[in-house]
Amino acid sequence: MKLYRLILLLTPIITLKAIAQQPDGCRVTNTAFVAGERVCYEVSYTWFFIWTDVGEACFTVDSDNRFGKTLLHLKATGKSYPFYDWFFKVRDLYESWVDPVSLSPHYYNRNIYEGGFTKENEYWFNQPGDSVKIRVRRKGGPNKFVSVKSPGCLFDVVTAIYYSRCLNFSGIRQGTVFPVNVLMDEEIFNVKYRYLGKDVRKVTGIGKMACLKFQVDLVAGDIFSTNQKLLVWVTDDANKLPVYIESPIRVGSIQARLKSYQGLRHKLVSKN
Repeated sequence: MKLYRLILLLTPIITLKAIAQQPDGCRVTNTAFVAGERVCYEVSYTWFFIWTDVGEACFTVDSDNRFGKTLLHLKATGKSYPFYDWFFKVRDLYESWVDPVSLSPHYYNRNIYEGGFTKENEYWFNQPGDSVKIRVRRKGGPNKFVSVKSPGCLFDVVTAIYYSRCLNFSGIRQGTVFPVNVLMDEEIFNVKYRYLGKDVRKVTGIGKMACLKFQVDLVAGDIFSTNQKLLVWVTDDANKLPVYIESPIRVGSIQARLKSYQGLRHKLVSKN
C-alpha cells in the first residue's frame, strides 16, 4: 500500500478535533511527543478474506537546525517488502519541519517512487499574504510552482498527525462531527470525522489497548468508493497514538497496525 494512503488514513481522525476544541484557534503546546520517538506500522491488504503483510510505514521525530532555527523534523517513510517489489515497488518519503512547541509548519517535502511513478512536492509556509508556496514535479518533468491562500488552521499531512496528538480529547461527545483543512498536492481538502466512543482494541504483538474510536467519512475518488467508512483507534492516554486503522478500498481492504515503538514521551500501557 502506498504511504500516502496510510497518511490519509491517519490524518483525518486526529487533526479534526483540533480546530473545534482549541480556544485560541490553531494554537497548541506539544505535550505528546519528543525528539527520539520512532513508531512503525505493519500494512496489510486483503482480497477474498486472505490478509497479507505487504509493507511498512515508519514515523520519526528528530531535532534539527534549519532556517536558522531549532525545529522538529517529522518524517514518514514507507516501503513495500522485497517480495512485492517486483509487482509494485514503493519507496516513499514525507517530511515536515515544525516549531517544537506550537508545531506550526515551516517547510514540507515529499519524494515518492511508486511502481515507476515519481513525484516531488514542496511547501513553504508563512509566505506573504498568508499564502503557501508549492512546488510540484511529476515523472521527472518540469517544476510547477503555484501558491494557495491559507484559510487558517492549514496543515500538511505529516504535521497534521503530530499536531492532533497535542489536543485535549477530554469531554468529546459521542457522535460529534468535526472538519479540518489539509493541504494535499495543490489542493485544500475539508475532511470530516465522527467520534464513536471509547473502545478496547487488541493489537497483535502489542496487547489490548484502551482507545478512542473514530469514523471518517471518505470522499469517493481513486482510492475509495462512494459511502465507504474508515475506522481508526487512538490510545486514550497522553500519547494519543494511532494503533490500528482499517478501511475498505476499491478492491479489497487495508489495515495498518502498530508494530513497534520507542522513545515515547509517556509510557504506553497495554492490557495483555
